[in-house]
Amino acid sequence: MPALPSRIWRKGAALLTVLIGVGLFAASVANAAGTGKPIRRALILGGGGPVGEAWESGVIARLMQKGVDVYGADKIIGTSAGAIVGARVALGMPPPDLLKAALAEFRSPPPSPERPPPPPDFSFLVSELEEMNKGEAPAQSIEAKIGAWARAAHPIVSEAEFVASFRRRFPKEEWPSRAYECVSVDAADGSLRVWDRSSDISPALAVASSCALPGLFLPVAIRGREYMDGGMRSATNADLARGCLSAIVLAPTIGPKDGLAKVTVDPLNRELRVLRDSGCKVELVVPDAASMKAFGGTLGDSSRAGAAMEAGRSEGSARADETAKLWQQDSRR
Repeated sequence: MPALPSRIWRKGAALLTVLIGVGLFAASVANAAGTGKPIRRALILGGGGPVGEAWESGVIARLMQKGVDVYGADKIIGTSAGAIVGARVALGMPPPDLLKAALAEFRSPPPSPERPPPPPDFSFLVSELEEMNKGEAPAQSIEAKIGAWARAAHPIVSEAEFVASFRRRFPKEEWPSRAYECVSVDAADGSLRVWDRSSDISPALAVASSCALPGLFLPVAIRGREYMDGGMRSATNADLARGCLSAIVLAPTIGPKDGLAKVTVDPLNRELRVLRDSGCKVELVVPDAASMKAFGGTLGDSSRAGAAMEAGRSEGSARADETAKLWQQDSRR
């Protein structure tokens, strides 16, 4: 996401944690992109704002430095901030550069405008996502309502400016690799959209659509349709890797055991059951106590990105041995 005035991040930070992570789980098909070949190893990167992006980058960089070939995944699924990190991994960006890239947008925040826009009002979005999590109404119909609201909301930047920020990050038109996929939601009908090499669009456009958080950014127009943040379906969309042999799942939105835990933990647990029921072995990495302290209780405060990255590196070190056992075992199958 483009760098935002700190005032916007601070005002919306508490709600942003909910919005990025609260999408309702809905089972969906997934296997080896129409090839019929089994996927051995999947890397699944959840949404999490600038803090989650930095934390995931720290975890991955340290795992690589510890000899865990995360970059060798047969499938990389990214949602929102995870779509940004996933694209960099799929491009083969060296770990030191991965770390630098995750902080680049936030080192020199732009000057605040003379009349900064008011902080976004997320009350409608929060209420709809809470309703969706109850499971009493079809998730797709609620997502369509959110999409209609997103298209009418006043964004903090124009769609052109928003997309341009991703073109600067991902200037090449070529898709990163066959393994990479990122997730967004059709703003008109609430349906799932998974972008991959066969979609024949630029990675910048695909990643932008996965990061277009309603209330902050307009949905991204692609071939006559408009797409919004993939986190409106799920923070991780881990079920899309169903049928793989093993999966590493990074979920920065799973944090404090407070009133928001249900809307983030329960959907992920359902997705993990889908994976395990399909025969997949899962290594779930979520923020530990030190990471949560580094986050400062929210995922939207970009001033915490550096601390979150260091905490992620520490977690990567702590989880390297067990992750390596799973990853190396399935690399030989």
